[in-house]
Parts: sequence; C-alpha cells; structure tokens
Amino acid sequence: MRRITCHVLATLLAGLAAADALAEGRIEAAPITLDGGAVTGSWAANGHVRAYLGLPFAAPPVGDLRWKPPQPVTPWQGVRAATSFGPQCLQPGGSPKSVYFEYSGGDLPISEDCLTLNVWAPAEAKDLPVMVWIYGGGFQVGAASRPVFNGTRLAERGVIVVAMNYRVGVLGFLAHPELSAESAQHASGNYGLLDQVAALQWIKRNIRALGGNPDNVTIFGQSAGATSVVHLMASPLARGLFHRAVAESTALPPKMPTLADAETQGKAFAQKLGAATIAELRSKSGREILDAKTAASPIVDGWFLPTDTYTLFREGKEAPVPFLTGWNRNEGATFPHAASLAAHKKAVEDKFGKDAGRASALYSATDDVTARQASKNVFRDATFAWGTWTSARLHAKNGQPAYLYFFDHAQPLGAQQTYEEVDTPDKLGTFHSSEYPYIFGTLDVLSRDWTAADRALSVQLQAYWTNFAKSGDPNGNGLPTWPKVDTGGAATMQLGDRAGPGEIPHLATLRFLDEWMQRGQ
Repeated sequence: MRRITCHVLATLLAGLAAADALAEGRIEAAPITLDGGAVTGSWAANGHVRAYLGLPFAAPPVGDLRWKPPQPVTPWQGVRAATSFGPQCLQPGGSPKSVYFEYSGGDLPISEDCLTLNVWAPAEAKDLPVMVWIYGGGFQVGAASRPVFNGTRLAERGVIVVAMNYRVGVLGFLAHPELSAESAQHASGNYGLLDQVAALQWIKRNIRALGGNPDNVTIFGQSAGATSVVHLMASPLARGLFHRAVAESTALPPKMPTLADAETQGKAFAQKLGAATIAELRSKSGREILDAKTAASPIVDGWFLPTDTYTLFREGKEAPVPFLTGWNRNEGATFPHAASLAAHKKAVEDKFGKDAGRASALYSATDDVTARQASKNVFRDATFAWGTWTSARLHAKNGQPAYLYFFDHAQPLGAQQTYEEVDTPDKLGTFHSSEYPYIFGTLDVLSRDWTAADRALSVQLQAYWTNFAKSGDPNGNGLPTWPKVDTGGAATMQLGDRAGPGEIPHLATLRFLDEWMQRGQ
C-alpha cells in the first residue's frame, strides 16, 4: 500500500511538473514542416497554445542584400528549434525609461539578421483565421518580440496570431540613385514595407501547416504599424495577401516624399558617411549606420506605391476589404508640445498660416496650462486622428465596410510612478499606444494598478478584434452593437468607460483640418 501511495504521489508530482513546464514553454511542441524546413515550437497557456518563435521568413538582409528587397529563406537541415525570439532589427539600443513605454520589456538583442516572425496557434488549430501584427515606432524602432505583443491570449480565442519583424530607419527605407539603378523596377526605399509583403507571402505559403486559413488573414497594427496597414491596403504588391485590416492610430500623410526627394536625402546620407558608392555604404558597420542618426520613412517609389496612399484612397483604389480603425483621446500627450501660451500661438501661426485665426479659436488657450493641452490636441488631430478618420470615411465612401472607434480609458497608473515628459500624471490620459495591453490581453506585462474594470475592458476589446478577424464584423453576442461608418463620419464607436455609438468628441477640429489638408496645407 505504501509503494502504491508513493507511486501515486510521484505520478502526481510529475504531472504538476509537466504542467509547470507547459505553462512556462519548456516542453517542445511536435515538429511541423515549413518551406524552409522542419521546426519545433513550445507550449504556452498550460498546453492550450503552441508558440513558434523566431521563424525566418526571408534571407538575412546583410552584406550585398543590405538595401535590397527581401530574398527567399535558405532552407535548413534537420529540425530547427523555434523556441526563442529572433533579434529586433538594427535600431538605436536601449529601452525608453518612461513608465508608459514600459512595453519594450528591457533591452533586446539587435541585429541586421532580423527578418523573423512569431506564431501563436491553438493546440488543435485547423483552418483558423489569422491575425498578423505590425508594430509601430515611427518606422525607426520596434520589434515583434515585445512582451506586450505576446499572442497567447488572442490565440486562445480561436485565431492564429503572427507578429513580424521588418527593417526600420535608414536600413529599412533608404533610397539612392544607385539603388534605384540596381532595381528591375527602378525603385528604392520602402524595404521595410517589402519585408511586410514578404511576411504575408510566407503566411500564404505556410500558415496551413500551423492550422491557419491563408484565405482569412487580418493585418492589424498601431501607429507606424497602422500606417503600414493603410499602405498595404493601397499597394498593388499586397493585393490578395490579406482579407481584413485593422489600423490603430493611423498617421496618414496627405503628402509623401517622392523617389527623387528620397534619393537626394540618400545621397546626403552616403556623403555623411564618406561613401562614394553603395558598395562602400554596404561595407559600413551597423554601428556606423546608427551613429549617422539619419531617419527614413515610406515614400512614393513607383513600385510598392504608385502614388501617395491618401490619393489612392481618394480614388477608391485601396484593397476592397473590411476595415476597422480608430484613435485614442490623448494621442498627443507623450509627444513634444508647446510649453507656454506664446509658444502655442506661434506654433499655430507657423503651421496654419492664413488659417491660424480659425485654428486658434478651435484650439483655444488662455494661459500656459491650457496652451499645453491645446498643443497636444493639435498634435493628436494632425498626426493621428485626421488620418484615421479620413481613411475610414473614404473607405466607406468607396462602398467598403468600415468601423471607427474612439478609445477613452486611461490606464491605472500608480501615484508612485513618475513621468518626465508630461506635466503631471493625471494629464497623461488615454495616451498613444495605451490600447495595446487590452487588445492583446497582456495587462500583467505592465506595472499598473489594474482593476476588474480594466480586465473586463480587455476581454471586450479582444472579443471585438477577434470577431472582426473571423467575419469582417466586430459585433457578436453580449457586445454593444458597433455600427458601420457612414460617409459623413460624424459618429464613432466609443470604447472605454462606456461602449456604444456616439458623436466624435472633437469633430469640429477634424472638419477644419480636413478642409485645410484638402487645400494642400
């Protein structure tokens, strides 16, 4: 009897140890075969989700492949362990110190050999919808491996989640006459966007092996990731690679740099590094590239984008797919703003010129405190809200289903936390990117005083997002009804402390900006 009891106890302890190992991802998932070779992953969520991390979707863009479109993966021999994240693409190192950008989760490995993606799939996945995450970071920084982007919770809701890396900064978006001459399409720049296309092509070829449906793919992203979404909607190169689109806080520029403009900037960058040719520039180290401190972003290259994205939406040439998009109340809170009433007045005059009087009335201020808030609101509207609102209205006008939201729920930031870039913690509000952890269900990644209301909101947003990925409609049982956008764009779906349709709170400023933008600024 004692031997039996010991045996039962040993079995129980072994089972508990195995459960712990599953929860921590220490037990490998069964191998699967992709077009590059066989891989094995790990288990998450107590064995309910399989994670395959650091999967290469293109060849390393190094050496002669630096500043070239992504090339096919070199097949590997044997079984590759896909159990750890690949490095983030080359970018300035270090993690932001502000608590609200705690999302980075500490310093992460950095390399030019970075074209990998991560997949989270339910244990018994078959023919499931696919959600493909595109990170933000102004096209200068960012990584798919940030802890807040863990796809486990979304995958538990019956979808496959993919998070991709793409090249950023000057390594992702350098244009140069010599690079254009190398190209069969006579184009350069936009390599980071071409990386995104390559990842979507990889998904189309491989996602069935992971339990996904290549004919039901949703791209979703925030900030530069949201801007990537609308660029992908506009690009002929991405047509047919996705079937729904979600853009959180889109920066839709009314004008984009031309190839000629970007080539001029590229020549200046090469001269700054003392490189007479692209070969010499390719021989420079990654550290030398970073030390040049040169930014670069998407352009109209004549290949990925035949003209600017705003024009393509206005002409109804974007992808005819269901579209969900929105912005946060306090998008401008964490960005530079006028520090005084005098500075705000001058900034309005410089930006709006002959329309400065109307702008000053709409973004009114009477002292330094109200001027700081008004300045933040100008940034919110001109950089994020107008582009988001406009892409939704134009998509609806073009006869496509569009859903618009306005997110208004402040994260519960503890009083013990400090914020160097804002006046006081209470003025941070619903800042840019604050919806991340609610949508991914990763609240506990961050140091917050989360409440039951926060967790309920996270469940609601995950339901809306995954419903949309499954059917092209966010609505579902038990959720407040989310109506489609009409062409006037006066109403939105308010998400946060209340959920339901309502008028856009700052509609007057958006209408003013729309008139100003259409006149060509």
